[in-house]
Amino acid sequence: MTDIYTHQSLPLYLQVAEDLKQRIDQGVFPAGSRLPSENQLVEQLKVSRVTVRKALAYLNEQGYTFAEKGKGTFVKPTKLRHDFLSMSGFAQEAAGSGLKAKNLVDSFTVIEASADIAAKLNIAVGARVNCAARRRLVNDQVVSYEEFYIPREILPSLNHDDLLGSKFDYLSQQGIQMVKTQQKLIPALPDERIQSLLSVPASEPILINQSQNYLSEQRVYEYSIVYYKSSVYDFEITARA
Repeated sequence: MTDIYTHQSLPLYLQVAEDLKQRIDQGVFPAGSRLPSENQLVEQLKVSRVTVRKALAYLNEQGYTFAEKGKGTFVKPTKLRHDFLSMSGFAQEAAGSGLKAKNLVDSFTVIEASADIAAKLNIAVGARVNCAARRRLVNDQVVSYEEFYIPREILPSLNHDDLLGSKFDYLSQQGIQMVKTQQKLIPALPDERIQSLLSVPASEPILINQSQNYLSEQRVYEYSIVYYKSSVYDFEITARA
């Protein structure tokens, strides 16, 4: 490939960057995938490490890729669009962007409501509550992390396996429809736990969404906290008259 590069007028690192960009556009390196390492690219392309680094830096600057310290350079996924007032779920949002979504259930248990959780759900302290935590992936890359609480009385048979699929679809199947939501949005820098869960550096801002979802004007069916990896989302609010 060196012969092809050196017979072109562009600087060598731009020729390498263009070659990699074309492979991304052609799907050789799909969204969310990791590019070959610097060493591999030096060997494959027969160019210097400096040239490879400049090419990768250029792709990062142009928004084609992003780097994760100690892990490598990844192709940026198509951004997800999230409407905070939407009645659709995560799987539907991903499908709307032409992406494939899945969930990893980190924990599921039935607990007794603490004073704080009881107040969020408007139930008695000590009432049984479904408590779960999930990482949400698009094209096998974690894009958000969710913790939620639902009174066991509302979903008495909810289990770990139900949460591998769409929670929105499951709730619909149980006859639960959201009629109202109250949300609090908090921009923040991730603590060590969230850095690990989302694979983000300490310097990358995230968005935290705390929400209470209602099945009637007064009855809360869910309290959730979602940590969004802001680099892969476009956030919006659609007002409805």
